[in-house]
Amino acid sequence: MKHLPALISILFLMIGCQNSKFEKEFDCDTPMKYTQTKTYKDILKHFEIDVPKNWKTELYYDEYQSSLYTADTTKELRETFILDIAWHQGELVLNKDFEVRVAQNASRNLNLVPVKSGFGDYLGHPAYYHIATGKSEDLSWHYLEIFVQHKVDEYYTFTAKIYGNEFVNERICSSFSIFGDLIFLD
Repeated sequence: MKHLPALISILFLMIGCQNSKFEKEFDCDTPMKYTQTKTYKDILKHFEIDVPKNWKTELYYDEYQSSLYTADTTKELRETFILDIAWHQGELVLNKDFEVRVAQNASRNLNLVPVKSGFGDYLGHPAYYHIATGKSEDLSWHYLEIFVQHKVDEYYTFTAKIYGNEFVNERICSSFSIFGDLIFLD
C-alpha cells in the first residue's frame, strides 16, 4: 500500500506521455512542450488552448464557427508553420465518402497531392486526419488537416500549413504538441 502513490504517479506519467495514433503516423515519439505560453479562449467559449506568447494570434467567429489562428512570425515562413484551430456548428460524418471529399477538396481547391490519411481517435473523440503537399509559387508546402467529431452537431478542425521542405516532420510534431493542449469547454 505504501507504494501505491508512486505507482499511480508512474502510470499517470506514462499515460500523459503517450502520443495519439496520428502522432505515431508521423513518428512523433517524444511529446514536445512549449514554455512561456499564453492561454486563449475562442470568442464563443468552446475551447481554450495554450500557444507561445511571442506568436501572433488572432481570433475569428461567425454564427457557425469560432477560430483561432496562430503562427511564429519571428521566423521565416520556411522555418515555421501556421495553425488554425476551429469549432464548427454542424454535423460531421466520418466515413469513406468524407475521406474522398477531403482528398478531392485538397486536389481541386488547393492543387495539393494527398500523401497520407487515416481514421482514429484524437483528443478522446472520433477523428480523421489528412496530409497533402504541393507548391505555392516557388515554395513547397504541406497541409495537415484533422477533423474531430465532438458532439452530434459540433466538430473541430485543426490545420497546419507547413512551408518549405526542411524539418517538415518536426513541424508537424510541433503542431500536434500545440493541438494536444486544447481543452474543450463544453
